[in-house]
Amino acid sequence: MSALLQVLVVAIVVLFAALSLLRQLWPRGAWQAQARLSYALEREGRPAWLKRVGFALRPPMQATQAACGSGCSSCRACK
Repeated sequence: MSALLQVLVVAIVVLFAALSLLRQLWPRGAWQAQARLSYALEREGRPAWLKRVGFALRPPMQATQAACGSGCSSCRACK
């Protein structure tokens, strides 16, 4: 495996780990950032494929059982 490919694989793993940590420690901010990115990609004048990506990235509008509001108070973001 080439050195460049190894660096890219490690960078991708670190990026996903950082995003996972961000979503766990700062759920409201992560949701807002995901929503902003989604709506920026769905603006008028964007190519259709980019609008589909933005639609796929759109965060859920309602909390699930495991998300905030379930009474678990593990993330302390439900105050």
